[in-house]
Amino acid sequence: MKKVFKLLAGIAALAAPAALQAQTVQVNYVTSNPVPGNNDFITQLAGLGLTSYAATGASLVLSSDAVIYFEFLGSESGNSDTFTANGVAPVSATETSGYENHFAAPIPIGFSNFLAGSLTGLLNFSGVGGSIPATVGQDGFGIFLGRGQTSGSNVSVFYLGYDDQINNQDDNHDDFIVRATVLSPVPEPATWAMMLVGFAGIGYSMRRKRSSNWIRQAA
Repeated sequence: MKKVFKLLAGIAALAAPAALQAQTVQVNYVTSNPVPGNNDFITQLAGLGLTSYAATGASLVLSSDAVIYFEFLGSESGNSDTFTANGVAPVSATETSGYENHFAAPIPIGFSNFLAGSLTGLLNFSGVGGSIPATVGQDGFGIFLGRGQTSGSNVSVFYLGYDDQINNQDDNHDDFIVRATVLSPVPEPATWAMMLVGFAGIGYSMRRKRSSNWIRQAA
């Protein structure tokens, strides 16, 4: 039995990295700007290594079909703003207070499946009370960038910020901040093959053990 447990442990150790391997999103942009000093979450963003952002003309391109997990980190807005992820099963969240800071304990928005390709039109901010809707590549849709992050970089975690009134003095993309984590939707084929071989080995081991016990009992 100990051999069986060791075999199971070996399968788990080998299969886990492949099953949990994250897919990536390519972040492309033309220009970037420093996170402005009037962004209410500049300290929290800097703590995550995020010091600039891209907006107009930027794009997010998913490398392959994947699940993306979204979390609400913070908001500072006089309007009621909403983030929507229009994957296979859309998810959304709306903030309704003037200020919310959840960086220390992010609030789950949900999971959604996406096909490989551009996320423009699939990730959206909107609101009421004068908010201007925005999707990837538009002025109001900010993508926060890490120190030294260049256009064309591939990441598995990315951060989005909404500016709901892009032409006013509060032009800082802190009206709704979201963290997105890209995950593999299913185990890779190699993982399935490894697991099947492992289970076959376990079955063979157990059959041999039962045969040995039967022979001893018969003797």
